[in-house]
Amino acid sequence: MDERPKLPHYDADYGLKAAKWAASTCVGILLIELLVLLFVAPNAECPGWAIYAENGRATPVWILAGIVTGGMTIEICYVVLSWKQEYSEKIHQSIAYRDERPRFPYFGFGHRAKSNPGEIQPDGRELDFEQILFDDSNSELIIACTIWSLLCACPLLLMITMCTSVSRYLGY
Repeated sequence: MDERPKLPHYDADYGLKAAKWAASTCVGILLIELLVLLFVAPNAECPGWAIYAENGRATPVWILAGIVTGGMTIEICYVVLSWKQEYSEKIHQSIAYRDERPRFPYFGFGHRAKSNPGEIQPDGRELDFEQILFDDSNSELIIACTIWSLLCACPLLLMITMCTSVSRYLGY
């Protein structure tokens, strides 16, 4: 029997599906970037898939795509693989229970508000009813996964707009 309280706006299986979609999107973007880098010839502004700054320093697009897209893809795949053991429990704990640590410890502001003594669970943790009822965590997970996928696509968008012949038609 699960001793955790049921949360009305958080479903771990739904969050796993959202993370899987984000991971598959990031893997697809990484494959598209690899195909573009291998099979599309860059234009004159990006010879050898390197973007040159005004001072003459070159930034290889390969490294940018590998670090940004590759790193983000590895991270979201790790989240999907360890969802049941680690992430779903952390998300559930952060929603359900009140955190007594200071919100802004370095600025001298106080602790988070405390609840009534009757709301304390047997293990000593206090339920955070406001967050349980009013925080739509499923929507927040969808938004986070969407932003993650868009950030993963930044090097691809850079390659398309600056380094291929498409840039002529876009006015760059």
